[in-house]
Amino acid sequence: MDWLAERAAQNPDAPALEFNTQTWTYSALNDWTESIAAILEARGIKRGARVAIHLSNQPAYVALIHALARVGAVAVPLNIRLTEAEFKWQIEQSQCDVLICESELVGLSKRILVAELFSAPKLVPARTHSPLALDSVQGIFFTSGTTGFPKGAMLTFDNHHASALASAERLGVDPHDRWLLTMPLYHIGGMSIVFRAAIYGITIALHSGFDVDAVYHALKNENITIVSLVPTMLHRLLEKYPDFTPSKSLRVILLGGAGAPASLLEKALALNLPIALTYGLTEAASQVATSTPEQTRVKPGSVGKPLQGTTVAIVDDAGNPVRAGEIGEIVVSGRTVMRGYLDFNRPDRIQEPARSLHTGDIGYLDPDGDLWVLTRRSDLIVSGGENIYPEEVERALMKHRAVSEACVVGMTDPEWGQSVAAAVVLREPCDGENLIQFLRGQVAGYKVPRQIVFVESLPHTASGKLKRAEVAIGVQRLQTLDEHVQKSGDF
Repeated sequence: MDWLAERAAQNPDAPALEFNTQTWTYSALNDWTESIAAILEARGIKRGARVAIHLSNQPAYVALIHALARVGAVAVPLNIRLTEAEFKWQIEQSQCDVLICESELVGLSKRILVAELFSAPKLVPARTHSPLALDSVQGIFFTSGTTGFPKGAMLTFDNHHASALASAERLGVDPHDRWLLTMPLYHIGGMSIVFRAAIYGITIALHSGFDVDAVYHALKNENITIVSLVPTMLHRLLEKYPDFTPSKSLRVILLGGAGAPASLLEKALALNLPIALTYGLTEAASQVATSTPEQTRVKPGSVGKPLQGTTVAIVDDAGNPVRAGEIGEIVVSGRTVMRGYLDFNRPDRIQEPARSLHTGDIGYLDPDGDLWVLTRRSDLIVSGGENIYPEEVERALMKHRAVSEACVVGMTDPEWGQSVAAAVVLREPCDGENLIQFLRGQVAGYKVPRQIVFVESLPHTASGKLKRAEVAIGVQRLQTLDEHVQKSGDF
């Protein structure tokens, strides 16, 4: 299994990757990948090694993804927005053998700077290697878990392959497709496109990140046919360009990563944008169910039917299937479901292999078999496509000596989908700005509350659990137009 090598043999001169004014054909990308693979092996990185990656979007990252696959190493992509403490924890938990980064990051004594690695010679070193089996683990992707700590989802090449074929069956593939990639390559939504492009034989138009003007220009002038966006990105695009009309080549805007607000969807459909709503999970190699642009127009809000080879069931609290139209937990099974979570107690092993993935998300299947997602993991906050687990932020808040108790909730936000808010009980005087600055050294910026409400007490259940829904209602009632709210009293 070497999708890039196979594609380079079949279509050597076809464009594989574009970045700014540079273009790599499949032959050129394959040669670059081979050079990097040789350097990796010379550095002792071989089959089974775990390699942490701390890089921003760039062509070298794409080549590295293929090179790690070629030598059989396991990629461990790290979110570059994490604090040093957060990414060190992930490196330690996954027992990475080496870190590939752009600067002298603290984290591992054994590290390779990207400048060293990608000064690869033009001549391809001679190497012997055997293809990997599809059931080999390609990567460990950290995602929020029910414990409040990130969990390492182990995805195989077969997961990626099954997802690519199922997505192609639903959305179609044209040999002239050009996929605009602005999603971070450390997210499954970004990395999955790297493999899909090689499997399909299409072109990736890579951006270093999401820049609204650059995306607007690309969709207007560069014959882009498909783009993956989270609702926050689309919101920003339509806020700045309210009369946006893309090139006629654009056939799909794959919109997922968070629930799309009804107002955003209405605006996009009024502009005749080809919106394909999708529901997916890191643990299922991205897409689970997707509605085509035509189906989105007929049934706006639904994410459509499960992809081919994927089964979605709705179950009650006891795990029993419910009837069509009844609300329950979304359970996913099929070839795209991960092998399992990394067992942090025994990093050389995995937890019980996943066969049916209980997502914790709430939704229902209508009589046509289309999926409607109502709540994204009861407590999970999804802001701008980033997952934020409240307990993690609460733990950070509780480290401040002035904080007696804290409850973090997600508030509806027209741009971000949700924004983070916190209700805090103090044991000594303190203001919101002090807590904000304290948190910036504890958690990534996107996890820091945009609003802090000070209260005398927080509501609890009889068993002592926080009543998050009640807190969210209380915060909504107390908040003002100020960015940071300081209120006193009970909910």
